[in-house]
Amino acid sequence: MTLKPKFLLILSLFQLSLGLGWIFGYLLIPPTVFFYERASVRALQKEYHTIRTEGLNAESDIVLQPYEFFNKGQTAPLPVVSLHRESALNSFPTYPPNPMDYTVLFRHLYEQGARNVYVIAPMAWEEEPDNIVKSAVGYELDRFRHKALGRQMSESSRRASLPSGWKHLAIPPGNIIGKTDQFPRADRLVGEAPQITTEAGTLGTVVENSDLFSASQESGKSFPLFVRWGEDIIPTLPLVAALNALDLDPEDVRLIPGDTLLLGNNRSIPLDEYGRIPLAENSAPTLLDTKEVIVPVMSGLRPPDMSTVRKLLSSADAVIVSEPFTPSEAPDAQALLTAKTIRSIMGALSPAPPVLVPVAPAWVQWVIVLDVLLLATWALRFRKRGRWLLWILCILSAPILAWYLFSVHGVWFPVMTPVTGVLGVALAGSLIPWFSPPLHDAEEDDEEDPPPSTLPENGNGAGSVLPPDNLYQEPNEVPIPHHPKKQSDS
Repeated sequence: MTLKPKFLLILSLFQLSLGLGWIFGYLLIPPTVFFYERASVRALQKEYHTIRTEGLNAESDIVLQPYEFFNKGQTAPLPVVSLHRESALNSFPTYPPNPMDYTVLFRHLYEQGARNVYVIAPMAWEEEPDNIVKSAVGYELDRFRHKALGRQMSESSRRASLPSGWKHLAIPPGNIIGKTDQFPRADRLVGEAPQITTEAGTLGTVVENSDLFSASQESGKSFPLFVRWGEDIIPTLPLVAALNALDLDPEDVRLIPGDTLLLGNNRSIPLDEYGRIPLAENSAPTLLDTKEVIVPVMSGLRPPDMSTVRKLLSSADAVIVSEPFTPSEAPDAQALLTAKTIRSIMGALSPAPPVLVPVAPAWVQWVIVLDVLLLATWALRFRKRGRWLLWILCILSAPILAWYLFSVHGVWFPVMTPVTGVLGVALAGSLIPWFSPPLHDAEEDDEEDPPPSTLPENGNGAGSVLPPDNLYQEPNEVPIPHHPKKQSDS
């Protein structure tokens, strides 16, 4: 069986297009993966708050990491004991509370189950208490597992050195991805040092006269969780309180300014370029009356173990004791926003399991490519208009098949592989003029020439080799002699 040159050319062109299709298809995998990632993110947006793309894994699966940052406020209530002036919540006889008032308050908080207490108050008085009173207040405060005194900060031209005990709070530079130049600066602590003897350290709360630390909650943002002190990035009180509740250290904090704050492997929170996080819904704190905390002990009886206040204090991740730094008729907005920030951090959920989009099996890819290219090669038998119509259908069939496999079966394959194969066939067919079929019907190409021995309807064979005028004679042809009939002698 002899193969026609035209068939061999089509076969060679088909193989060449197939090879080029695979090569260019894999060279163009990054944009193909990008479009699949965009489609996957759109499909998952209804289920998750944010989805991060991770590219391809070792098995060529597209990996997406979804995050659901907040669990809609379903966290333990966070109590705030606000000691502002002329408040029904403040049962102390004097304002501001004297050192012994704080001693009684800390003792009752501890006895009712509070574990972590953070004091946002000046803790300094016009008359400095004696050493016995200082030690008494410090003793009651030191009984808590985690405790700290909040202090305001400011930015000054006279930069002070890093406060004592703050070096271990600095976030390791290797845990920071991106620039932190938008974080607020702080150079010194504001106000007097606390006048009590305690092991509790100090933590920065807000930067004085900074718009980023405005107590307005209309924006739905927290205070910045970080400040720049010299070359160090220092967390503020809300973040340190959340780390203590989660038993994490500053080394477990990873942050991408303008993107995400990661706390160990358990929490992921969106973070803007200023170090703020969005506040979760229903994260408002619970205001406590000092009369509810300080329960008088009569006849040796103690508060019942199942009291509402005791359950609230024992289950709280933090308890904030707030005394406004300036006389105020309302609870300290700074302390309330700090409590909402802590509760929002504690309400953040751990990352969901990664979502994988597996690559289609190899045999599925081969079937699609072979079918599309065979159809493109078969189109060469048609006229110009029909040929281009089939080629357009071949090119469109690739993304249609890709969409079907992705939407129905959840798999992906290199879309550009069959597309480049079809374009290779079309390009080669248009660049080789003698490969294009004639304008007449393709069926006429297969008709065979008539055999040379076919005789015409009229004539005798011998006369057919000469032109009608007998002026042409083949070189090797011998003329046929004519012998006239002899007449008989009469």
